[in-house]
Amino acid sequence: MLTEEDVVARVSRLTVTRLRVFVSEGFIKPETDTQPAYSEADLARAALICNLEDELGFDQEDVPVLLSLIDQIHGLRAELQGFVEAIEELPPETRTTVRLRIAQRRRR
Repeated sequence: MLTEEDVVARVSRLTVTRLRVFVSEGFIKPETDTQPAYSEADLARAALICNLEDELGFDQEDVPVLLSLIDQIHGLRAELQGFVEAIEELPPETRTTVRLRIAQRRRR
C-alpha cells in the first residue's frame, strides 16, 4: 500500500491537497485505518484524473461522468473475459458453433 506522499511523488501535477479533493469527491477511495492507504489502482486513477483535467481539458464537474463511463467499460471487459473463458471450456464442436453464430450476428 502507498501513502499520500508516495502517490503524490509518483503522479506528476498531483499535490496532497488535490489528492485529498479527489478522495473527498469520492473519485478515489483509499483504505483507511489511521492513515489513508492507497493501492496501485488508486495511483492509476489519480493519474487518469490529472490527465483528464490537465491534458484533455475536462472540468472537475465532468470527471464523475467520465469515471463512471470508464468504470462501466472496465466492468464490461471483465464480463466479456468471463464469457471468453467459459466458451474456451466448452467442447471444441460447441466452441465452433458459438464462433459461427457470433460471426453470423456481426454480418447482420
